[in-house]
Amino acid sequence: MVYATVSGAPFVPTRNRNVVKMIELANLTGVEKVIDLGSGEGRIVFAAAPYCEQSVGVEINPFLYWISRLRQMRANRKNSLFIRDSLWKINLAPYDVVFIYFIPHRMQKLAEKIKKEMKPGSRIVSHAFVFSDWSIERKDGSIYVYVV
Repeated sequence: MVYATVSGAPFVPTRNRNVVKMIELANLTGVEKVIDLGSGEGRIVFAAAPYCEQSVGVEINPFLYWISRLRQMRANRKNSLFIRDSLWKINLAPYDVVFIYFIPHRMQKLAEKIKKEMKPGSRIVSHAFVFSDWSIERKDGSIYVYVV
């Protein structure tokens, strides 16, 4: 648990009203694959699942990962998947949409990973933090949408 907090970011859950905004702004279609980097207890993954083909969460914190898995089993969500790993080890190429509530000092490194791995037209939905050198496609309050 300590390793997860030190190596990743502290767990700060996204408020439900912001989760709703993020899903709306993503304009998900039923055939897309989405991923939440730093998925916490899975609230964005579960909220996105009805609107896409597959909804994936990546969480390094073992406690939060197991909470997500238990919620998934209880809800019997077939198109939701949770991976316990560092987001830096995940290949983003298969995904159409990335959800993030990240930390400011790692945004540039994440931007480089996204540009390298994701296909053109993919969307990034960020809560609270911006990519300083990217143009914002859509915005609602503290939610920003970018297109690769």
